[in-house]
Amino acid sequence: MKRFAFVCLLLLVFGFSVLYHAPARLLAPLMQPTIGVSNWGGTLFNGQMLGAYSQKPFFITWQWRAAEVLRLRLSANASVAGPFDAVLAASKSPLGWQMDLTDLRLPAGQSVFLGPGTAIPAWKSPSLVIARSSDGYWTQAEGSLLTAGGMLRLNLQGQVQEINLPSSALNWTIKDGNLVGDLRQREGNMALATLTLTHDNRIQWQIRDRLLRLKPTYSSTNSPDLIVLTVAEPL
Repeated sequence: MKRFAFVCLLLLVFGFSVLYHAPARLLAPLMQPTIGVSNWGGTLFNGQMLGAYSQKPFFITWQWRAAEVLRLRLSANASVAGPFDAVLAASKSPLGWQMDLTDLRLPAGQSVFLGPGTAIPAWKSPSLVIARSSDGYWTQAEGSLLTAGGMLRLNLQGQVQEINLPSSALNWTIKDGNLVGDLRQREGNMALATLTLTHDNRIQWQIRDRLLRLKPTYSSTNSPDLIVLTVAEPL
């Protein structure tokens, strides 16, 4: 019996060692086709990859926290550069997932997250936490995205809105299991629009008259806080 236990222990240690030193490229099936990877480096537990997401270069390094497996959770620290830059701590369990992002930066230009035809000014956040349960409901949102302003172009079901956005903040909260971003002009804390990512994977915009008034060709006698355009579409 002691010999059997010893052999099992040796096999367990050997198996963990093999897994720990396995090449990072074994993760390829998990990335395709979302991220096309061109180069791999390191191991499964401490690796790097270079690829592309929506034709944008994408580079990530990661270090898995092996001890979290004992708590039935996959957890890793990572550094990302490409469609966005950030340092993040991510975890996944049977109940859902969570991401803690620091030094988050979104570059100005075409957005790979908000659909074709969309362009955004540069955004940044010192700290942003989001979490989602396994049934799709959003469970946590803490932090804001900040911009000094710039061109915002939205393609809302064929309606193209081009707006010179002022210095603004997109403040994230949870409402009824949905992830809600409240877009506000930082001067005067005036509401401009609401962006909602729903638990059933839709994206919804509610545009206030105040935001459209930033277009040079737009004039209105509506209340600035009136929601004048609502659009929802699949993510």
